[in-house]
Amino acid sequence: MKHSRTLLTSALALSCMLVASQAHAVSETFNFSSSNSWTTGDLNFTSNSTNQTVTVGGFVGGTNSTVAPTRTNVGANSSGLVVCSEGPSGSGAATGCSPDQHLIDSTGPDEDVKFTFLSEVTLLSMTVTHWDGSGTDANDQDDFSLFTDGVGQGNTIFISNGSNNGTATYVFSNLGGDVTGTMFHIGARGVGDSFKLKKLVVEFPTTGTTGTTGTTGTTGAVPEPGTIVLFGSGLAGLGLWRMKKAKKA
Repeated sequence: MKHSRTLLTSALALSCMLVASQAHAVSETFNFSSSNSWTTGDLNFTSNSTNQTVTVGGFVGGTNSTVAPTRTNVGANSSGLVVCSEGPSGSGAATGCSPDQHLIDSTGPDEDVKFTFLSEVTLLSMTVTHWDGSGTDANDQDDFSLFTDGVGQGNTIFISNGSNNGTATYVFSNLGGDVTGTMFHIGARGVGDSFKLKKLVVEFPTTGTTGTTGTTGTTGAVPEPGTIVLFGSGLAGLGLWRMKKAKKA
């Protein structure tokens, strides 16, 4: 009897521990408003709170169905990330290109910014500047393209009908599902689309506990709460069965 009660207590305690230790998804903001000189290599940025990292590169030559394959200049200024695929690269903080190339744009070859994360993340939102959402004709409104792990999720995605050359935020759940992966290409397709990418908000699935300053534990898949409850209930049921069996004996 004593052994059965001990087993039941242990089962209930383990069930509670499993529920308490289930994963928490942590939202992180990457702010690209900075001063980074043109490079045909990669730029590295860290998130605002827990120092998660993302690698950013500039690419050119994309189509509606493929990511841009060729490296080109990427830089950043106070308005965000910019790409230069034509004109001189210069040596200043993203100031070497002529103004019409000081953007992520589809003037000439279509340009992409490639974001690479060390682990799988979900895109939540992005903020762009120099976004032209004015006018009633869709052809006069800037749109963007998105590829997740090389798979296209749209090449004429509108953010909002904002003011000319204004700031706008796009929420990726508007696409109708999670945008989850380790590599994302965000760029311009079509005619006359252009913008600068200022912020990207993503969600990291992590195991362990969360706090006001970050996370503890390791990156991994988020356990299903239902599975944890079923497992705990099974252990508790086993303990009760053992108790009843012991009483009958």
